[in-house]
Amino acid sequence: MFQITNKLLLIIVFLMNCSGGGSSSTGPDDESNGSGTGGSGGESYTFANATNFDQENQIEVISWNIQTFPQLSTTPNYVKSLLETWNADIYLFQEIIDKNTLINMVNLMPEYSYVISGETSNMHFALVYKNANSDCSACGIVTFNYSNELWSDTANYNDNDDDPNNNAKYQFASRPPMENFVTWTNGTKSVNLYLIDIHYKCCGDNTLDISNKSSETTRRHYASTLLRDYVINQRASDYVMIVGDFNNIGEQSISNPSIAPLTDPDLNSNYFKMADEHVFYQSNSTWSWQGWRSSYAPSHLDHVIISQPLFQFESVSDSGIIDMLTETGMSAYDIDDKLSDHKPSYFRFYP
Repeated sequence: MFQITNKLLLIIVFLMNCSGGGSSSTGPDDESNGSGTGGSGGESYTFANATNFDQENQIEVISWNIQTFPQLSTTPNYVKSLLETWNADIYLFQEIIDKNTLINMVNLMPEYSYVISGETSNMHFALVYKNANSDCSACGIVTFNYSNELWSDTANYNDNDDDPNNNAKYQFASRPPMENFVTWTNGTKSVNLYLIDIHYKCCGDNTLDISNKSSETTRRHYASTLLRDYVINQRASDYVMIVGDFNNIGEQSISNPSIAPLTDPDLNSNYFKMADEHVFYQSNSTWSWQGWRSSYAPSHLDHVIISQPLFQFESVSDSGIIDMLTETGMSAYDIDDKLSDHKPSYFRFYP
């Protein structure tokens, strides 16, 4: 009897060793720490074709509607890898759903810090900025001075009157613009910037009917009017960028009523320019929203609008939309599923 039991024990030990026993292994829910390689199912978060936007003595600003971040548990790994490869000085995000996930992601990016909005209802804004630069002594770093969520104390309902100031928060779809005052420096010069992060009301059409105060187009038009007047009256001599998702649905031009108060010279007296206006005249495959999983046609919804004091840098600036297909090497559907349905917009210049 003893010999039989002993043999059974030997067989059990042998089987346990062959199967791995109780040792740990990487399961389907395990993820990497976002360092850029490895992940569940052997996924790679390295993007060999991604562009390094960082240049000596240059300020780089990238804006991205990152679509209900994070869409997947792996989304922060993809995003972190891209942000660190792009290596820009300043990122401005829209549609942050889970603040803690963004915080945890940026905490794994030693050269960056973050600020997140507090007054939006659910789709938050975020500023992510470079506070250190270990690879380039002449490249810039950014100091965060303060943030101001414009019109956050106004009414958030349709009051049907003709004054959008009373219920500006409603005009901005419960997402009051996040104004960030930052200072960029490269050790020899410093530049103060006011970066206004916006995300206008979606949907509707491009037919402006001022009598219909609940119209999406009317609300967007009012939002642009509010921002125009604010910058002209409060920031006329400052370097201001208004960036984000303007949702200018319909005709894709500067005459679209959602953005016209900021882009039509007849309405803004040349106080503003859309840095990425040239994208309107390119193939619609270059526009910022492609509708990869939508029946709607592509639109160019994501912009960088600069104020008059920044016009002096136009000859030493570059702007446009980041081609995510090239940058990631992923399919359009994978980008839509794992990252965002929007492409980022950017503006960079030598001050």
